[in-house]
This record gives sequence, C-alpha cells and structure tokens, in this order.
Amino acid sequence: MAFTDPIDVNVQGGGTGATARNVADQFIPEVWGQAIDDVFQQTIMMDNVGIDLSPDVASHGDVIHLPHIGVPSLSAFTQGGEIAPDASSGSMTSEETLLTISEYNVASVYVPDIVNVQSSYDLMNIYVKQLAYASARGFDNYLHYLVANNLQGLLASATGAVGADADTSIHVETTGSALSQANLTSLMSIILGETGSTDGWNLVLSPKMYSSLNALTEYAQGTQGAPLGSGFGSTGNAGNLLGMPVWVAQSPYMDASGADVSADATKGIKAVADLETSGTDDNDIVYGYAIHESALYYAFSKKSKITATYRHAYLSWLVTCESVYGGAVKNADAQGDRRIIALVDYE
Repeated sequence: MAFTDPIDVNVQGGGTGATARNVADQFIPEVWGQAIDDVFQQTIMMDNVGIDLSPDVASHGDVIHLPHIGVPSLSAFTQGGEIAPDASSGSMTSEETLLTISEYNVASVYVPDIVNVQSSYDLMNIYVKQLAYASARGFDNYLHYLVANNLQGLLASATGAVGADADTSIHVETTGSALSQANLTSLMSIILGETGSTDGWNLVLSPKMYSSLNALTEYAQGTQGAPLGSGFGSTGNAGNLLGMPVWVAQSPYMDASGADVSADATKGIKAVADLETSGTDDNDIVYGYAIHESALYYAFSKKSKITATYRHAYLSWLVTCESVYGGAVKNADAQGDRRIIALVDYE
C-alpha cells in the first residue's frame, strides 16, 4: 500500500491536495501576499530611478535584449528636398545590453499559530514587515551593486578615480562628503551636455552628502511648498534640486571609506572593488551620483510570492517570501552615452 498523508498537512499555499478541510487550508496566501507586497513597495527605493520591464519576463533565466538608444541628432530640412538622417548617435543597432533574470532570493520565518496571526493585522504585520524588509533590501542592494560595479569599471585606476582629475565627463570632484555650488555647476554642465536638460535625471545621495544640502540656497528654494523630507521614511525621497528628485540611499557601496566592499549573501550584497588598483592610499569615495532613468533597468518575474508549509517537527508554519528579478545598467564614458555621473571625494 502506498504511503499517504491522511490529513495532508505538508502542502503549500492552501492545501489543494484534499477535498475536505485540512490543516493547510488555514493558511490564506492572498492575505499575506497583499500585505507583504504593500510593505515591499513602500520599502524599496531604487525602483524610482529606473525603468520596470517586468511585463516582459516570465521566469528565472529569462533575458531581455535592450537596444542601444542615444540622443538622436537633429538635421535641418528643406521643403522639397530629401532628408539626410544621422542615426549614428540615436540608434546604434549593433550594440545591445542584456538584462537577465538572475537573482532568486527567499526570506523565511516560523509562525507558531498562523490562524491567530493572520486574523490580527497588527500581529501579522510583525512578520510581514520583516519578510518584506529582507526582500526589499536584497532588491535595492542588487540595483546599488549594478550602479557601483559600472562606476568601478569606468573610474578605477592605479591612482584612484581615473587619476583624480576634477570634474571630468563621467564624475565630479567633491570636498569630503559636502556638495557645493561649484559641484552643482559642474554636474549641471555635464548633464546638459548629454541630454540637454535635467528631465529624467535623479540625484542619489548618501546620508552624509544629503546632510550638506541644507546649506545650499538652491535646495531650500527648490523644496519650498513641500516639507523637506516628506515621505522620506517610506520612499527615500528628500525634495528636489535643479529639477531633479533627490533620493537618500543607504547603499553599502557609498560612504564605504574607499575600501573594497565584501559580499554578504544574507543581505543581497555583492563584492565590488574600490576605485584604486595599485594598493596605495588613493581610496576615493563615491558619495552619490546623478542618474538618468534610461541608465537603469530591472524586471521581476516574482516580486513577493508567499508560500507556507506546516512543519510538524517545530509545531509551526514555515512562511517563505520569494523574489526573482534581474537588472542592467547602460552607461559609458562616451558622448551621448553618459547616464550616470558620480560624485567622488578624492583621498
């Protein structure tokens, strides 16, 4: 006789294996899923500075081929004459960037009495917030990694950030963790040279650099009419500067004292080397960056899927939140392709 589980307690997400009521029917995934998704959306920050391509993927391993699109050039037209298009900067079809759904992370907790927990919003929220926070932190850290890894590839040299030359085409020199009017002038010049305006650009700052903005008249004027930091606790948004939304990011790759960042899989942190490659003391620090929305892309095949299994050995339910996603950065130190401008302090 085949072995069977007479009460069908070890099934996932609702107990579909039996026709009669069973222990697994006590878990209602829709209740947990919606609650976790709400907290997840309130916690993540980096989704505000990128483009979501989730509708274009279905599962782990899917790949999106992103075409190269620069800033199309204008050409004069004469009535009755033939146009002479120059598509070299607007659509270089020979280049592409791959966005692969490569990250598959789970966060789990044990819930002793799931019936009582999910019947109380406040009690369930204790578990929901921890699951959502762990998943959201992993997603944000992954997008922070993509940006940091791109900048490391562009800026690293034996003497730090490409020789510590100030205000180049891909970075702006800062003094310590402070952002000055001169820095803003340099940053604005680079941005206008690339896209012609600050439309679509965001300013992502470390907490240290953000604290220096209060001394800037332009920042105070740009945030009049809206309380400084309104909604910061749930979105990370902290006003506007020169037409750009300002976001405060608690990124492991900023304010990192110029040292290598070691991997920590429990927090979704991947290793990134510092900007100095010769082993000397030129450990430059990235305190923030301006990023255009066309620089960062991401996609979820699973955002916060909830499953649960009753574990008899622990007399508890194991509730697991799954997140499956990927991302890609498009940024190069070439005219028309600069989409991330780093704010670097030279050491």
